Amino acid sequence: MSTAIPRQVRRRNLTPYLWVLPALLFYIVFKLLPMIVGLYLTLIQWDGIEPPKFVGLQNFQRILTDEVIPLALLNNVKYAVGTVIGKMILALFLALILNQALRGRSIYRTTLFMPVVMSFVVVGILWSWLYNGQFGLLNNLLHKLKLDFLILDWLGDTKVALWSLVVVDIWKWYGFHMVIFLAGLQTISQELYEAARIDGAARWQQFTKITLPLLQPVMLVNVTLSLMGAFNVFDIPYVMTEGGPANSTLVMALHIYISGFKFYKFGYAAALSYVLLTLVTVMAAVQMRFMSRESLS
Repeated sequence: MSTAIPRQVRRRNLTPYLWVLPALLFYIVFKLLPMIVGLYLTLIQWDGIEPPKFVGLQNFQRILTDEVIPLALLNNVKYAVGTVIGKMILALFLALILNQALRGRSIYRTTLFMPVVMSFVVVGILWSWLYNGQFGLLNNLLHKLKLDFLILDWLGDTKVALWSLVVVDIWKWYGFHMVIFLAGLQTISQELYEAARIDGAARWQQFTKITLPLLQPVMLVNVTLSLMGAFNVFDIPYVMTEGGPANSTLVMALHIYISGFKFYKFGYAAALSYVLLTLVTVMAAVQMRFMSRESLS
């Protein structure tokens, strides 16, 4: 009798850990171990065939002299600015419309959200066809509308190729941010708008004085997610341009892939990955700090 109670207590204390164990093992195998192996790769020189050679911090030193990195980072910044601004404006505009009492509103929401669940490869191939200079729908449509002066080589011109990818990214993800904005809009009490209308406030005044201030936490979440995604983007540039033409669409994640899986410099690619991880982490931390300050104020 004296030993039965401690066993029951031990079992009761052990049960929560058993429930957590599968997720913990999954995290260790697919997150923790790859990070440890990645740290080891940053310290070696290895092409996947020859025996690895320990080089210390030489891979990180090489980053300082890599002439491609400033261009890739600049492309990431342009990509981030274009996608963040475009997605926030379009997603908020659509959320404001769909937050109203429209007939078939659920159908519109589902339709507008569909690009989010589409495969990156499918989206890249689809838009590559649309942008094609010879038989693409976009240039053919411009020709039919007698707007030949707007016809461009959308993916072959270094001046517009990156911005063409920005449009694709906006189209792919605006539905995701729209849903988040919708959730935020539905938390705003309608009594505030009714009081504003009684006081004679116009729609624009209601939007700037009520909607935008109360959506600020949601806006910051959307901006943070979009910004982190822009600096981690890989799929769309890889599928549509592979960094071309003339590296005009080369971004950091694509540079890491090319270094590792085309030039077989796995150690250098791992070092680049951790530099990018640090950059994105710092940006997210700054954004979250800013978010916490705004929420407290």
